[in-house]
Amino acid sequence: MNKIIPFNREIKFNESIGEITSIALDDTLKFKDSYTITGDLIVRGCHKLGDIEEDFSYPIPTSIAVDDKYDTSKAKIMVDDFYYEIVNDDTLKVKIDLILDDLFFKEEEIDPVDEVIKLDERDVLEDEKEEVKEEKAEKKEIENNDYENITNLFQAGPLEKEYSVYRVYVVANGDTLSKILEKYNITSEELSHYNDIDNIKPGTKLIIPSVDD
Repeated sequence: MNKIIPFNREIKFNESIGEITSIALDDTLKFKDSYTITGDLIVRGCHKLGDIEEDFSYPIPTSIAVDDKYDTSKAKIMVDDFYYEIVNDDTLKVKIDLILDDLFFKEEEIDPVDEVIKLDERDVLEDEKEEVKEEKAEKKEIENNDYENITNLFQAGPLEKEYSVYRVYVVANGDTLSKILEKYNITSEELSHYNDIDNIKPGTKLIIPSVDD
């Protein structure tokens, strides 16, 4: 299962914002322990006031507590969506949706119960017959699974890189696919796994996968 975690923050600039010419969201979120996620959400980009264009970068310290009823051993935290708006001359409001994926409920532990059951000879014979049937069924299921695994092995394509960081980039005027690929050092095939690269235009939000160095 997965959980969406929404964030709303206002970022106050040291000067008037003017026009946002490009903007992206990075993150350094990681599990500190099994039930605590910490790190920064980093809003960065360029803004233009008159003829002057300046870069900006604002980290948002973030801490998330996960309920201990969940098994987080395989869980991943990433950015799901990102919106922004200029609310006044020097304030930028960002809306960020994080997604906590591969989350599972813990299995309840059942205390063992000691119980002695007396069986007569007929019961024992019936149990042995059932065990033989179950063993035959399990053997057949294993053989079928082995066949399916072999088939899937030869049908599977090349393995993807292991990504642990996902950025959200908002396409700016003048951006091209080749510029974006060069900027983030990825291929069009890697980008297409997360985005519709045939319909990229200014304002489009792209999920940029990146290996965490």
